[in-house]
Amino acid sequence: MDTPKKYFTLSIDDGVTQDLKIIEILKKYNMYGCTFNINTGLCGANWKWVGDHIGRPDVTHLRFTEEELRGGIYNGFDVVVHTLTHPSLSMFDNDPNSIRKEICEDAENILSITGKKPIGMAWPGGDTEYTEKTIRLVLEHTDIRYARATTPTNNFNFPDYFMKWMPTCSFSDNNCLDLAEQFISAECNDNMLFYVWGHGYELDIYHSYDKFEKLVKLMTNSKDIIYVTNTEFYHLFKDVIPSWKD
Repeated sequence: MDTPKKYFTLSIDDGVTQDLKIIEILKKYNMYGCTFNINTGLCGANWKWVGDHIGRPDVTHLRFTEEELRGGIYNGFDVVVHTLTHPSLSMFDNDPNSIRKEICEDAENILSITGKKPIGMAWPGGDTEYTEKTIRLVLEHTDIRYARATTPTNNFNFPDYFMKWMPTCSFSDNNCLDLAEQFISAECNDNMLFYVWGHGYELDIYHSYDKFEKLVKLMTNSKDIIYVTNTEFYHLFKDVIPSWKD
């Protein structure tokens, strides 16, 4: 039997310009266990309403242009699907062609940009925006085999199913660094996964780049922690964790 191990992975949504600072921090600590989930049908989109909605018009939600993406912003990192235009996929539970378009065209664009075809995604809009039928349609009509959800588990368990892969927490959650410390100090009797997700613009909202850097530093300074991308973790455990229910 293999010795139990501790795994750490990050997942960051939307492909917004704040990712540049995130990447700077990750590279500072030589930490490439991060997956970026992007919407290639929204390249260059400026969602000013996001900052206005939260009463922070100073916070931008500006996606990279296609030219910027092709310039290598995410070189060395895992880039996967967040759908073409970020719709609620549950709207298409009776329209598999639209699901195929949103996911497959995004995947093909990512392949063109990065040279790697993604097999994973993050559900756009979170856990209210897909159903079990949506999951089955994605599996039937696309090559996607894992999908990150948003509801935190606040634990370090492996997922039951890759198509509803619940993270441990968001990096904006108040308990994120406490969970990091718990993860580091925990005795590893079984395989463990610390999975943190978020949006780059949240680091502007909460002035929390220092907190994010502390998280990355804690993980990379701990010699017994293996950091992996979402896709790398999927490949490691796809034979023991099903994508979805039989």
